[in-house]
Order: sequence, then C-alpha cells, then structure tokens
Amino acid sequence: MNIFRVKSKTSSLFCSFLLLFFCFFLEISAFAQLQTGNQSILTTSLDDLDNDGLKDVTVETDLLRVVISSKTGSPSVYYLKGSNFEENILPSTLQDQGVKLEENFLKPFTADIVGVDFSSGYKIEVEDEQLNSVVIRAIANIPPPKDGQESISLVKRFTFSLKNYFFDAEYIVTNLNDRKTVIGDETNGSVKMSFGPGLFMDPFGPSTLLGLEANGNVQSFSDFTKLNSAGLVAGALNGVGIRDQYFCVLIESAVPQVKVNAVAFDVQGEKDGKKIKHRGHLMNCVLPMFALEPNDSRSLSFKVYAGPMILDELMKVNRPTVSEYGFLSTMLMRILQFFYSLFPNYGLAIILLTIVVRIVLYPLTLKQTKSMAAMQKIAPKVQDLKDRFKDNPQKLNEEILKLYQKNNVNPLGGCLPLLLQLPVLIALYNTIRIAVELRKTPFLWIADLSKGDPLLILPIAIAILMYVTQAKQASVDPQQKQMMAMMPMFMFVITWSLPAGLLVYWFASSVLGILQQYQANRIMAAMKEE
Repeated sequence: MNIFRVKSKTSSLFCSFLLLFFCFFLEISAFAQLQTGNQSILTTSLDDLDNDGLKDVTVETDLLRVVISSKTGSPSVYYLKGSNFEENILPSTLQDQGVKLEENFLKPFTADIVGVDFSSGYKIEVEDEQLNSVVIRAIANIPPPKDGQESISLVKRFTFSLKNYFFDAEYIVTNLNDRKTVIGDETNGSVKMSFGPGLFMDPFGPSTLLGLEANGNVQSFSDFTKLNSAGLVAGALNGVGIRDQYFCVLIESAVPQVKVNAVAFDVQGEKDGKKIKHRGHLMNCVLPMFALEPNDSRSLSFKVYAGPMILDELMKVNRPTVSEYGFLSTMLMRILQFFYSLFPNYGLAIILLTIVVRIVLYPLTLKQTKSMAAMQKIAPKVQDLKDRFKDNPQKLNEEILKLYQKNNVNPLGGCLPLLLQLPVLIALYNTIRIAVELRKTPFLWIADLSKGDPLLILPIAIAILMYVTQAKQASVDPQQKQMMAMMPMFMFVITWSLPAGLLVYWFASSVLGILQQYQANRIMAAMKEE
C-alpha cells in the first residue's frame, strides 16, 4: 500500500508540472495559425466586365481574393486562400451544382437603398492603397430622374486589410434633390444588406442563422421551420449572421435597433438528374429610415466577417461566442496548436494532445481504480451480509455502511473520478470536431482529417480494441456477455462515418485506455495480495 501511495503522489506531481508547462506555452500556441502563404503587400487589379465600359476590381491579400462587381457594387467573388480552404465562399454554389434559383434569391452579398434602382451599374475605383490596407470605392451610375422621382446617389466604400478576414463596408447616401427627402420608409427601412444561398462550400449542409445583439451576445434562430415568406423580425439587434461547422458570415452595424429579417423559401430544382427540394434562407440587415436635407449626405457603416471559425479571428470582431469553444475547448485548442507549432502535422498533434489529457487525468483514473479494487476486495463480505440480512433491508444497509467505514471504502469513489473526467473528455471531443484547422489536412493514408477514413482502418481498429478490452473483463451474466459481444460491431457502425480527426483521437485514447487498464489490473492484483 505504501508503494502505491508513493506512486500516486509522484504521478500527481508530475501531472501538475506537465499541466503548468503547457499553460506556460498557451499564448505561444496562438501563433500557430493556418498556413496562408508568404507575407506580401495587398494588391489590386482592374478587370474588364462587359461592353459597357464597366470594370470589376480584384483585391488580393494574404488571406483573401475578393472581386468587387461593377454590376452590384458589392463582392461577387470571395475566395479563401490557404491549404485548408482553397475555394470560394461566393458566388452561389447552389447555382454551380445545377440547382435553379429564382433571380430574386441569387443575392449572395448585396447592399442597396430600399426602393431605389441602381441597376445601371457602378464605377469601381481604387480610392487609397497602402502597404497593409486598400480602400475600394463603388459609385452608382444614376440615370436621369423621371418626373416625380427622387434623385439619390450611393457610394460604397470597402476597406480591406492585409491579414484579416473581416472588412469595413461604408455606404454614403446623398440627397441630390432641392428639397428635404426621406430615404426609405417605416415598413421596409432604408439601407438593406442581404446575403443568401451559396455563402458556404456545402449549401445543403446544416447551418445556423444568428442574430447579433449589441451587448456581444449571439441569438440563434435554430428553428427554421417557423420562418416563412413574411420573415422574422428579431428587433433590437445590431447585426445578423449565418454559420456552419467551419465557417461563418457576420454583418454588424453601428446603428442601433437594426431590423433583422430572415426569410425562408423552398429551393426546387434538379441535381445529378434527380429532383431536389432544399430549404433556403435569405438574411436581411435593414437600417431604419431617415431624412436628408438638400445636398446633405449620411454615412452608414457595417463591419463584415466572412471566413473560418477560428477563435482568434472571431475575437478580433468581439464575437467569440459565435463558435462552440468553451473554456476547456479553448485551452485544449491552444495546446493542439502548440503541438502543431512543434510538429507541423495535426494528426500527430491530436495524438500528443490525447496523451497529455490522459496523463493529466491519470490520477483520477488511478483513484477510480483503487476504489473499484477496494470494493471488489470486500465484495464477498457484502454478499455474506446480504445473505444474512435478506429479510431485514434496514439492518442490511446499516451493516454494509459499517463495513464501508471499517475498510475506509467510499461506494461513490469509483463514480466521482469518472464524472470529473467527463467534461474534459467531452471538451476534447468537441475541440477536434469543430477545429477548422483539420479541414483538408492529411495524415498517413487519410487525405482529409475532417472527413471519414476512406479505408475504414481506424473504425475497424477501434472496434477491435473495444473487443480486446471487453475480453479482459470477465462476466458470468449471459445477457451481459451477449451485449458485450455486440458492442464492437455497434461501435464500428457509429465510427465509420465520423471525421478522421475524431477517429485518431478515439484510437489513441483507446490504446492508452488499454495500457491504463493493464496498470490498473496490476494495482488490483497487488491490493488483493495484501
């Protein structure tokens, strides 16, 4: 017993030192970000669009390639760089997949004045270009006003930075009339920014609509079935957003009391020769109406984030709650990034992270094993008491309690350590599940850690490890034996479609679990001999 206690204390001290070591390097790991190429100055170029003399502007940074369309005066292409992405958020991937959409809903990213026609296009200019930022100006072409029509000008200014996934969008509205003019109306608002189908790589995958509150919180519109063609007004919000597992688009406004309108509609069409029906969504961020004096202008500003669900990036726009990272997941993600900075392979980083978590939790596992061994040691005496007092339950409970006290056994000692481990293990599982860093990252035979194992090697190995673990746990109950025999097969069914990053963690954790069980069996055998 003394040897056991010395080992337990030594293990606890070692684990505590290890945890402090990784906490010390917590901040260092934040610099282990996605690979996005070499640092370069921000570049812009003008590209011919059509025969009307209008030109698009292409803005290229370290992280993005954005095209400002001269037809809409808004981004028409939004390309994410980096080995984890290398694909467009815009234009609409629904359209690319052969799904026919109504023209009104093909608005992946637009912003206009309600009730004013700017269909004549925009003149795109590079207003200012610095080493780390560029300002693009889109000036609306205003046709001559007809009798009774108002003359309103609109200038859109987009400011992009070298190393950010977010940009500033400013809309300058000017009253060109010789009288006071009301912009918009009470029902529909004034300036409306809309974004809809095709913002993400998998438009048919699950996504969540978000309302962004002024106090920094996030309101989720999770029940899409309650949205109809009339939309849903969220009220006192300052922006809207949409997110899926790895990416999000957030549009925020400094103007208070923004109306948020989420319109749901059915998308019908054909894909691969089959008729499909998809529930699409169009999000509107609408500013209230306002009045302008003659030749007066008003500037309306938005901040837009369109990029991956990287915690450090979301914190730059004060929206860390958009992601699913809690405190434990954040800490584990930092450690994962730290290991990646040392060994630039996320598969290996996951294994090392799993080892660290298992080592840190080992004192709890050891305590649980000790408690189970103690309970197993006095099990014959407990059974003897049950036989002696089977007709007197109250007396039986009293005698069992005395037996526990005499042998310093806590009947809950085997459960409490397990309950303490669960939050950490769940956080680790969640960290690997939502880590965008794993997207398109290879490991051994696996081409993408965010997708399933193509050869099913890991699901089969996990099922075999479960069988080996159960084979060492003797059971005399025939029903329990039958259930244990089916569990490996059931485990294979569960794991065969899970992301490979999770399977790497699961496999490593299972191997470590077997090693810990081997050590536990030695401890239990030593306790029985005493």
